[in-house]
Amino acid sequence: MARMNMVQALNSAMDVMMARDPKVVVFGEDVGYFGGVFRVTDGLQAKYGKQRCFDAPISEGGIVGTAVGMAAYGLRPVVEIQFADYFYPATDQIVSEAARLRYRSAGDFT
Repeated sequence: MARMNMVQALNSAMDVMMARDPKVVVFGEDVGYFGGVFRVTDGLQAKYGKQRCFDAPISEGGIVGTAVGMAAYGLRPVVEIQFADYFYPATDQIVSEAARLRYRSAGDFT
């Protein structure tokens, strides 16, 4: 087993899963061409294309809300929020939308 730091391990895990499952998409702030502020997604856009690894507008709630919708329709989104402090605006999408999706759709979305 190769020794990796956390950034390398996260990049490797996303690479493995993107290779294994075409439904896995990665998106967030500067994750595409730039490879993320910490380079966690470095090389993924070049390898898998702009349809599966792409930049999103700087709107944490929008990013997570989009991921909830993508997941409801069968994709497997992996999102990056650049810094922990910016995750709090996105938690509303998880608490108010993702957690209640099954009940709001009468079981149509699980």
